[in-house]
Parts: sequence; structure tokens; C-alpha cells
Amino acid sequence: MATLEFSNRYLEIDENSQTLLQRLKKNFYCSPRRAWKFCAYHLPVLKFLKYYKFKEYVLMDFLTGLTIGIMHIPQALAFGLLASVKVENGLYTSLWPILFYVIFGTSPHISMGTSAVICMVTAGVVDIRADEFKSQNQHLLASFIAKNNATMQNSTTVEWVNIPEFMDFKENVAMNLSLFSGLILIFMGMFRLGFITFYFSESFFSGFTSGAAVHIATSQMPALLGIHVKRYSGAFKIVYTYKDIFKNITSVNLATLVISIICIIILCVVKECINERFKHKLKIPIPTELIIVIVATLVSFLSNLKEVFDVDVVGTIPNTIPAPVLPDMTDVPLYLGDCFVVAILIFSNTIAMAKICAKKHNYELNDNQEIYAYGICNFASSFFKCFPSAVAPPRSMILSSMNAKTTISGLFSALLMLLVIVAISELFYSLPKAALASIILVALKGLFVQMSDARRYWMINKYDFIIWLCTITSVVFIDIDFGLGIGLAVSLLTIVFQSQRASALRLMKYNSNFRNIRGIKKLFSLSPIKIFVYKSSIFFANAEIFRKKLYSSTVNPRKFMKLLNKKYENTPTEGGNDSAPKRTGLPLQKISTVTTENGLNNNNQPDSVFSSVSFEESSSSNHLYSNQADFDAGNFLNKESVFVGLPPPEHVLSLTSIDTLDSLDTVDSGFDEISNPKQLLAEYKRTRVIILDMACVNYIDASGTNLLVHVHKEYSKLGIRLLLSGLSERVHVTMKHSAAFDVIPKDDVFPDLADAMAFAEELVVQPSEPAQTTPTRSVSFTDEEAVEESYVVHL
Repeated sequence: MATLEFSNRYLEIDENSQTLLQRLKKNFYCSPRRAWKFCAYHLPVLKFLKYYKFKEYVLMDFLTGLTIGIMHIPQALAFGLLASVKVENGLYTSLWPILFYVIFGTSPHISMGTSAVICMVTAGVVDIRADEFKSQNQHLLASFIAKNNATMQNSTTVEWVNIPEFMDFKENVAMNLSLFSGLILIFMGMFRLGFITFYFSESFFSGFTSGAAVHIATSQMPALLGIHVKRYSGAFKIVYTYKDIFKNITSVNLATLVISIICIIILCVVKECINERFKHKLKIPIPTELIIVIVATLVSFLSNLKEVFDVDVVGTIPNTIPAPVLPDMTDVPLYLGDCFVVAILIFSNTIAMAKICAKKHNYELNDNQEIYAYGICNFASSFFKCFPSAVAPPRSMILSSMNAKTTISGLFSALLMLLVIVAISELFYSLPKAALASIILVALKGLFVQMSDARRYWMINKYDFIIWLCTITSVVFIDIDFGLGIGLAVSLLTIVFQSQRASALRLMKYNSNFRNIRGIKKLFSLSPIKIFVYKSSIFFANAEIFRKKLYSSTVNPRKFMKLLNKKYENTPTEGGNDSAPKRTGLPLQKISTVTTENGLNNNNQPDSVFSSVSFEESSSSNHLYSNQADFDAGNFLNKESVFVGLPPPEHVLSLTSIDTLDSLDTVDSGFDEISNPKQLLAEYKRTRVIILDMACVNYIDASGTNLLVHVHKEYSKLGIRLLLSGLSERVHVTMKHSAAFDVIPKDDVFPDLADAMAFAEELVVQPSEPAQTTPTRSVSFTDEEAVEESYVVHL
């Protein structure tokens, strides 16, 4: 029965193989249904339009689209400055990506557009390139000063942002970032590379976004205080920025500071005390940001804050839609790596939000089409002067809470943004930048609160805490892009460390179940069958760790062979011949049955476990061997416990001379000594079969299979039978292709642990073969047998 089950499990995978021609005929054909499915797959808007229930959906889509459009207006203005480009670029980024997602997107609850984290990463790349532009084009500053007849002694950031060529250059860098990050996302979709984000743990994202929040808040401090500091880029920029802020703290603009404080208080009070507290009663949250923008603009215009109090304002915003333009790609190779980082962040953040909404509203999300949609949104919108776009969780949560029906709701948001750009944008000339900085700062509240997750990660898993700490520290004190790489590297290292610290257990059969020996007090196994479980994959990084844990939990064949070889070396030979010493022990008796019984204490609880052995009638009970050599110093055994050992195994080796050796305390074996050889001998004497339960091993590589083969050879040298159980199909195929079964008999491989245990019990009670009268003098491996890593001998 076990053989039949084994065949069904491991051999059925070869029955469904098809030729290449058969697979081509099956997958390459054309029909109207297939053509429709292809178009609907790549243009999901066709499916939405075909099944659109106008009377049921149009009102809700209109309301949700209008609401999200209102949220887009202040965020577009604020995040345009956050991305270190023109304000109008933020407006364009809140228009075109929305339209493209309506056509190519599949989730009705995803709101593409400006995103704080993506804007911050974009600003980091733009500022680095901007510093190089400044150093190479100082003449532009001089000509600008001469043209405007201004008296300017230092070329500060404020002066440079007034130079059109400088802002056009920054805009071009942002466009290239969007274009190439979009291309990368499209290629990721083509080659199914979305799995890359699987290596980003929750703790990594928490640390990264919290660190990015510190950078975002720092970038807004000059605007909140009304001071002018140099905009740094590269490593340790946050340290240099705060150094300049404290140097210029005495020059704070009081009017700007008052505007910032008032805006922050109003935003916090309305968001926390009204929107959050009464969110179940409010169908639409109060658009606090839009109210702040409108009121601040009116106050600034009526009070003439720019001229009277020198308050920085947004300035002129074009009221036209720019024609498509191809960005200059001259310096793209210098920041192509940053494009990859931006693409990964766009995909990981947006797909995570989309999955949350899909789970809440019970619909399937097409991951492959989503990554295409994100790529097209960024690639196509880059030609319209947009910087990289992604989801903003607050907007998506509003869409989810209002139960948007289809992606067509984005069409109404885009129409509202189009109206703002064409008809209203000029009215924002007097809008104080401090009001926009306040909106950005308050929007970071959730990311700052997220820092309290550090304690939770410490309690859950120390590896998670290490990832979080390394990521947030490197992001804050070095830079965002460096922090991303360091956090990812630490995340991958923890995977390796965890695989090397995998759990390894010794099991025994206890009351018809398999129990961990360490899990039960006063439970000790004298069974000749040892069960070893390893709860991890076996590959090059942990193969030797697996071997060490196996040997320490069962029998270490290498130490025992050292012990035996040392004994042979110390044994005098007769007449100069290399004959082995004669056995003085008793012959092995034929075993009839092996039983295990439980001893009970006064409370009828299991107190001890012992094995008893029944021999044939011709055997004498005086022929039993004691196996208590390794329990002599133990105070953990009950004095009334009974332990009856098995006779020593009749292997190819002669062991009785070692068993009767008087000085068996330590044996010097060359470079190291074997401590407690009595315990090693006793463990070996009561070990006949070792079962390696591989049910938890879901992957094995060439190093792992090679190790199993050599472990099998080492145990075979000592006459110990190694059985494998619970191999998955994947592991079995790997071992088959590596020719492991040329050494490990397939009769020693079982579908599950119960079958292997049943076979081992039958094997134990079978009579052993007669011992060799003249065993080999040495049990060392030959050169061919000792080679485990075959490539070494070819170097």
C-alpha cells in the first residue's frame, strides 16, 4: 500500500506532459470570444462600459469623483512644491494619470495622482541633478541678476527658483523619472516581475515611510518658518538642513509663522474632532484642505501679505494645458537606478492599497493588468509635464468608504481638475506657501504615529525590529535611496539568518502519536529508531547547519569513526599482522518483539518510558546489554524507572573491544579530542534506524541533495539505516535529477512518517546478518568517498 501511494504521489507528474506543438495548438488560436477577452483584459474600461448600469452607478460615480477632485486641488498645489518642481506640474499630475487609469485600471477605488512619498523621492533626485546644473551654469544667475537690476550677493535656492531655465531643467528631470519608471513598470508586467515586492516586509515599509515622513517634514520647515536655507541633496542632507535652520532661526518671518500655526490648528481640529469622530455620520468628509487654500488665498490677497509682510506666495500659474513634449534624455543614465527605485515604490504602495480595497469589497484584482496600468499612467503622462504618480491612501479610502462603483468616477475628478487648471489656477497667485506646507505637515500625522510600531515589532519578532530600525535610521540620517537599499539588504539577510536558525527536533512515538522529546518531562527514548525533523529548506546557506543539527540530535558518524580508528591504532597486533581484535562479547540474539510501556506516578501521570525486548526462547536474558552509560550523572530519572536496552547492533564494525575498554573517558583523536566517548558509544549502540522527516522541507538545491547523499554514506558505514519520509514533489524531482537515488535506495523513501515508522519497526525486529569475522582495520572514507564538493577537485 505504501509503495502504491508513493507511486501515485511522485510518478503522476510525468503522465500529463505535452509536446511543444500540442501546447502551441492549445494556446494559439483565435475566436470572437477570445478577441473580446483579450481587448477587455488590456482595456478594462471596455468591460466597465459594457456592463455599466447607468441608473445605479452614475450618481455615485459622480459624487465620488467630485469629492476626490476636491481633494486633488490642494494636494496638487502642495505636492508640486514638495517634488521640487513647478506648482503647475502638480496640477498636471493630478489630471493625466487619472485619465489613463480610467482606461487601463481595474480597481474603482484607486486614485492615481500626487503622493507624498513619491514626491519626496522625486525631489531627492531632482535636487541632486539641480546642484550639478547650478555648478555648470553660474552665468544664468549672473545674467538674471543683471536683467532684473537686483542686488544679490549669494546664489541661494530662492534666487535660482526664479530663473526659468533652472525650473525647466528640474521639470525635465521629473518628466524623465516618470517616463522611465513607467517603462520599467511595463517591462515588469511583461516579465511578471511583480514578485520583487514580496521581499519588502511590513516592517521595512513601516520604517521606510516613517523615515520618508521625517524628510518631508524637514523640507517644509523653511516654508513654515518663512526662512531661506540651502536645499541640500545626497547623504546626510537632513543634518545639514537642520544645521542651517538653527543658524537662521532668528530671521523667522512672524507673519508666515502665524499663518502656519493657524492652518495647522484648523486642520488638526477639523480632521480629528469632526471628520474622524463623526465619520460614520458624514457621507462626505469636510474638505478642510480646500477650505484652507481658499481662505488663505483670500486673506493674502485682501491683506497684501506679500508686499506688506514679505510672505512667500505661489505666484503665477499657467492656465493652459501643455502640448505633449518629449523630454531631453541626455543625463538619464545618471539616475536610471533612481527610476527603478521609484518604479518599485509606485507598484508596491499602489498594489497594496488596491488589495486592501479589493478585500473589503469582495472582488478579484488583476495584478498583472494593474502593473501595466501603473506603468502606462507614468509613461504616457510624462509627455504632459507630469512627475511620477501613485496612489494616495487618503483619497483611496474615501473612494472605498463612499463605495465608488467603477473607474469612471475618475473621469469626473479629471474634469474638475481640468476646470481648475483652465479657469481657476490664476486665482491662486496670492496663496501663501506656508498654507501648503501646513497641509503637507498635517497629512504626515499617520506616518509619524506609525513610528510607535517599533515596540510592536520588538514584541512580535526581533528580526522585524532590526529591519525597521536599520531602515528608518538609514533613511533619516543617510538618504531615502540609500535607506531603501540598506533596508532591502537587511531584509534579505534576515531571511538567510532565519533559514540558518531553523528548528530541528527529535521525535519519538508516544501513545500512537509523534511527540518532541524535549516537550515532555521525564520522557526519554531508548528506541533504536530515531526520528529527526528539520523545519526549513535545505540549500547551500544552511546545508552544514542541517548536518550539525542532525548529528547532534542522533549519532555523529564522524566522531564515532574517529573513536573506532583510534581504538584500532592503540590495539596491538599479533605477529605483525593487521588482523582485528577478537570479539569478547556475546553474539547478537534474534529479537522477537519490541514494546514500549509508560510508567505512572501516584497521580496517574506519565512518569517514565522504557522499552522492553523479547527474544526467542533459546536466548538468555543474561545476554542483555546496558544502555545507561549516558544517564549515569542524571538526576532527572525516577529511581524506580526501568530501562532495558537492546543488544549492540551487529554492524560491519567490531565494537565489543571498545565496549570493554577500561579507559573510555576521553580519546585524543589528533587535532581534537572526543569528549565522553561512553555516551557516544551508548547512543550508537541503541540506534538502528534514523528517519529523516522532510515534510517541512519545500526546497532543496544541489548542495542539499549532495549533503543527503553523503550523510547516507556515512551512516551506511556504521550500518545505520537512513530513511526519508514526506518528500514533496519538488524535492523528489530535484533529488531525482541530481542522481541522489542512485545512492539512496527508493525503498528507503516513504510518503509519510507513519509508513517510514512502520517499516523501521519491522526492520528492527528482523534478525541481523552475521558479523564479519575479520572487519576492516580502518573505517575511513576513500578519496572518492570523501569528496562532497566535486568542483573543488577540478580547480
